Amino acid sequence: MTAELDPERTGTGLRYALIAAHGCDVAMLAVEVMLDHDPDHTAGSGGARFLPAGAPLPMGALPVIVADSTVYGTARAEQLLRIWPAELPRPCLITVDDAPSGPPPDARYRIRALGARLTAAVRVPYLPVLRTVNDPADAIDHQDVSAAAAKLRRHLEGI
Repeated sequence: MTAELDPERTGTGLRYALIAAHGCDVAMLAVEVMLDHDPDHTAGSGGARFLPAGAPLPMGALPVIVADSTVYGTARAEQLLRIWPAELPRPCLITVDDAPSGPPPDARYRIRALGARLTAAVRVPYLPVLRTVNDPADAIDHQDVSAAAAKLRRHLEGI
């Protein structure tokens, strides 16, 4: 990510510019599918995608940092927010649970502490079906995943 908006990408239809706080796993990649999935069950609308490292933020796109809800994941999100350029819009933070027990106390505390630097913080629950698929798009029609996707989209649309 660079400290600039990319006027070349104005009007591309990209609604959410996803930024990985650390390496990606299937649960983090599922966030892209969840946000890119139209309610009429057609995928690939182009509404969300991960930006390559160093890519400028497309104009009109909401920056969204995606991280695991672990202490490591939230620490990486905090490091990214420390260098976040003031001229860019404040990002949202989406944390993805990697276990049914939810985030550990230190991760929950860090997310609360980062609240002033964020537009919103959203948590995606642990979705066991993601452990059984080759590609996150294969799970979007699963009841739990589609419900989590709808809730995630509603939350971000309310910003």
